[in-house]
Amino acid sequence: MNSILDKEITTFEEVRKYLSNIPNINFGGCGISALSMYRWLKKDGREVPKIILLYSNYNNYITNKKGIRKESIALKAPLHCAIKYKNKIVDSSRNILEDNFFKQIVEEGETLRLINESDDWAPYFERKYVPRIGEKLGIDLSDVCLNN
Repeated sequence: MNSILDKEITTFEEVRKYLSNIPNINFGGCGISALSMYRWLKKDGREVPKIILLYSNYNNYITNKKGIRKESIALKAPLHCAIKYKNKIVDSSRNILEDNFFKQIVEEGETLRLINESDDWAPYFERKYVPRIGEKLGIDLSDVCLNN
């Protein structure tokens, strides 16, 4: 029996399962995971989701809300990054309850800027997996900085 890492991915649930098998994807790589799910759904011609930043810290929420479109403001990594798809907020491994978070909807380019410029993502995810994710899902992630 083939593992999800070996088989061709054809459904959104398979995308999520594949991403959830990447070590520490939700511990420093959630922005990349959300961007990957977003680009896969967009590429596949499905309903395009919203990218959602989730904050427990009000100050980081306000900093990013003001600064996401201004290149002069240093952005803060959110507590978590996910997508809103079919009226549910999801990451690669679970549905997320909306309560108790400050939420911010961001565009694809704003998400990329946050991924590439914020230096306070949790340090556990290794970005060496990014090219493999792009290749496996058939999406372009060459604009994601691998050295952050």
